[in-house]
Amino acid sequence: MVRWTAIIVFAFVTGCTTQLQVLTEQTNIIQVSDFSTEKVDEYALVDEQLGTEEIDARVEVAVVAVEEEVFVSDTNLAIMPETVGVPVTIEALVGQVNGRPVYANAVLAPISDQLQADAKKMSRSKFSEATRRLLYYEAEGMGTTIRGGRMYELVITDLLLSEALGNMSKEQSYGVFAMLGQMRQNLASSQGGSQVQMRQEIEEQTGISTEEFLVMQRDQILIDALQRQKIWPKVNVTWRDIQREFEKLSSNQSVPTAEMDASRVQEILRNMQIGTPLKDITAAKGSITLGKIRLAKDDERIQQVNDALANGLPFKEVALMVEERNNGVWDSFVLDSDGIAGISIADAFKEKLLSVETGDVVPAFEFGSGVFWITVLEIKEPVSLYNRSIQIALRNVLRWMQFNKEKSRFVDSLWGEGSLEEVKTMADRVTNIAIRRFQQ
Repeated sequence: MVRWTAIIVFAFVTGCTTQLQVLTEQTNIIQVSDFSTEKVDEYALVDEQLGTEEIDARVEVAVVAVEEEVFVSDTNLAIMPETVGVPVTIEALVGQVNGRPVYANAVLAPISDQLQADAKKMSRSKFSEATRRLLYYEAEGMGTTIRGGRMYELVITDLLLSEALGNMSKEQSYGVFAMLGQMRQNLASSQGGSQVQMRQEIEEQTGISTEEFLVMQRDQILIDALQRQKIWPKVNVTWRDIQREFEKLSSNQSVPTAEMDASRVQEILRNMQIGTPLKDITAAKGSITLGKIRLAKDDERIQQVNDALANGLPFKEVALMVEERNNGVWDSFVLDSDGIAGISIADAFKEKLLSVETGDVVPAFEFGSGVFWITVLEIKEPVSLYNRSIQIALRNVLRWMQFNKEKSRFVDSLWGEGSLEEVKTMADRVTNIAIRRFQQ
């Protein structure tokens, strides 16, 4: 008891003889003018509680925090103008889709590289027109109004996705979550089971996070399912539809006597892949190449030509003999469904060509101030209905054309009153923002 009393008295005496200190908080206000390029005095940081390494770590964390607050995202940095001191609109709200806001960055970021390139080589008016066309356009084709553009596709995707989600049952919703989990596992398995490696691979290839990538895949699966349910059942290409397209090339659809050249088939297929109608593809049309020799009525070589042709000398050699230009090759003409009667030459020539076969020469006849010999050097038949590869390709093209028509009708049924006009207005707003950002 005596011992504890002595300890308490000693502590009391010691506390009373020590100077009292009041703990206060000091706040330093930093102004913009403090960040100057002039050299300032350097002061050593003295802290008995913190070591040098811990101070450096805290300073580094503070700098990172400031950077994250000032620069909102890498996307903003990518589309910021290089001109210093120019005002710029960041993350501007340009409209709403199904109650969800649409920001300018979400529309412009995927096409920012193209816009930057266009802005450097175009005038302001042309850049505005080109940007507007990238965001929204309308064109007449395939018997319907074709719409497209970045803004239009963004809104259409959202409409279709909302329709797909609205038609889902509770069980289907659970199935979607299970599907996402399976997709995540499959992606990880393809990277040897490493989740970290999977995320790195996706971010490097797509520029987005794994979750964003999976959500995009989910959305596309849902939209595809909706299209299979609502649109594709209405698409039906009949044999008559295919015949009708070939008939635009020629009324004669008999089985061809010779196999079409492979390079010609590939040229037709390439043009069909880029959306060119079969009737507008030159390689798919028939053609006729004519030969012609013309001499003046008083030319002494007329009999020489007659004798050479009568003796079976090839037409081109006879033409070379009398110095006919192009060795007697007149021209090549496209054959439509009217055949020779439809080519653009004088009727007097057409009538004589109708009575000859390929290689036969029409005997000398007078026309105008000259004497003529004409022949059919070559005939290329139009592509045949019975060419299997082109027939299949045409069927796919017709199916896609019908799908786009049915999709347009379905999308039109989803528009609310004035919705399409709002899309156009949103495209105009984003165009104005793009001009301010890329052409200051």
